[in-house]
Amino acid sequence: MNNDFYAECLVSKVPTGSDNAKRVLIGLLAAVIAAGAFWFVFFPISLFIIFGVFYGAYYLITGVDAEYEYILTNGELDIDKIIGKRSRKRLATASINDFTSFGKLSDAPDFSGTTVLAADGSGKGEYYADFVHKTEGNVRIIFTPNEKILDGMELFLPRQLKMEFKKNRVRLDKSAE
Repeated sequence: MNNDFYAECLVSKVPTGSDNAKRVLIGLLAAVIAAGAFWFVFFPISLFIIFGVFYGAYYLITGVDAEYEYILTNGELDIDKIIGKRSRKRLATASINDFTSFGKLSDAPDFSGTTVLAADGSGKGEYYADFVHKTEGNVRIIFTPNEKILDGMELFLPRQLKMEFKKNRVRLDKSAE
């Protein structure tokens, strides 16, 4: 069997009320600082200050946006967080074969350990995967994969998890009809 498999998925985080409040506060603070610079600083210098304040506000406001990228390559899942479409941070790397538990988040058992949240925040289509990391110990990833990622993960799951996942996936497909 040829196990070469590659899939990727980009998921945008749904803005929360906290995210929107941060954007509004940054905008208001920028407006107040710019108005103060306009009124209390000499004209040529105030233009530079105002420009800098609005550029900084733009940078901070776009920094609230987040996306998660899932890359599945030959049984290895990499999850990156992309902040403001300008910086990338690796959140987790796991071998699908090392999963001790996997399924819909609504069916997840209790867990104690490190949790890596990489879901879109919509509450729909969220999955979990538990595994033991060599330095972090017990780790749970919460993410929102698309069908192609799920199909690829199914290829590399340990036999028992694969059987449970197939059974639950058939049950979910029948309930959607």
